[in-house]
Amino acid sequence: MNRNLGRLVLITAGIIWGFGFIVNDYILVSGWDDSQLLFVRFFTAFVFMFLFFFKKIFKTDKYTLKKGLFLGVFLFLGFFFQTWGLEETSASNNALITAGYIVFLPLIIYIFERKLVHKQTLIAALVTFIGIIIISVDFNSIGSMNRGDINTFIGAIFWGFHIYLLGKYAKKSDPIVLMAFQLLVVSVLAFIAMMIRAEIPYVDFSDWDSYKILIAAVVIGFFASFIAFTFQSIGQKHSNPTEAAILISTESVFGPILAVIILNEQLDWRLVLGIVLVFGGVLLSEIDILSVIRKRRIKTDIQGDDINV
Repeated sequence: MNRNLGRLVLITAGIIWGFGFIVNDYILVSGWDDSQLLFVRFFTAFVFMFLFFFKKIFKTDKYTLKKGLFLGVFLFLGFFFQTWGLEETSASNNALITAGYIVFLPLIIYIFERKLVHKQTLIAALVTFIGIIIISVDFNSIGSMNRGDINTFIGAIFWGFHIYLLGKYAKKSDPIVLMAFQLLVVSVLAFIAMMIRAEIPYVDFSDWDSYKILIAAVVIGFFASFIAFTFQSIGQKHSNPTEAAILISTESVFGPILAVIILNEQLDWRLVLGIVLVFGGVLLSEIDILSVIRKRRIKTDIQGDDINV
C-alpha cells in the first residue's frame, strides 16, 4: 500500500466514525450504559477479527502480541476517560478537550524523539483543531474546569499516546494482528467496567424495540470498531502520527454532515465554516506548499527563457 492509499484509508475510518456518532447516540438515548455499548462494540469487533484473520492471529510473533496488548490498554483508557468525563461535563467541553490530541501529538513526538514537527503540519493541526472547535463547541455552555474536564483531558492524552505508539509499532508489525489484540484487551477491560458500573444489557427478543438496540450495537461494532480501527492500524503504517491524527479527526466533520443528511438536522454557518477549516487543515497537511511554489517558479523561469530565445 502506498502513502496516498494509506491517507484514503484513514479518511474512510473518519467517515465511519462520523456515522458511528449517530448510532452511538441512538443506543445511549435508548437506555444503554456507555460501558455496555463499549463492551458489545469491541467484543463484536474482536469476534469478526478472529473469524476473518484467525490464521494470522495464531501465527503472530511475540513482538506483535506484546505491543498489541500494550496498545489495547491505551485504547481502552482513551475511551474510558472520555466517556467518564462526559458524565460530569458538557458535551461541548468534552468535544473540545478530546480534540486536543491533535495538539498533544507534536509535543509527544518531541518528548520521545526530540524531533520538531514540520511548521506546515503544525499550522494544519491548529487549523483543523479550530475547525473542530467551531463545529463541536457551544460557547454558551463552556464553564469553569471541573472533574469531568480533567477526566476528558486525561483521555485525550491517552488518545495522543495511542496514535503515536500505533504509528510506531504498526510499521514493524502486521497492522491487522496488532489491532486484533487491542480489540481483545478493550473487550476484557470493557466487560470488567460494565460489571462494575452496570450489568449485562437486558434484551427482550420478543420485543423488536428491545433487540433492535442490540442489532445497532453489533452493526456499529462491525463497522466502527472492526473495520474502522483496522483501517486506522493499516493507514498509520503508511503515515506519520500527526498526519494520521489530522486525517482521523475528520470524524468530527462527517458526524454533523451525516446528521444533516440522515436526521435532517439544521445546516448552519458554524458547521459550514468548521467544515471548510477542517478540510483546509487536511489539505494543508497533505500538500507541500513550498515544493509547489518552487515548481511553479521553475516552470515560469523555463517559460520565460523560451520566450527570450
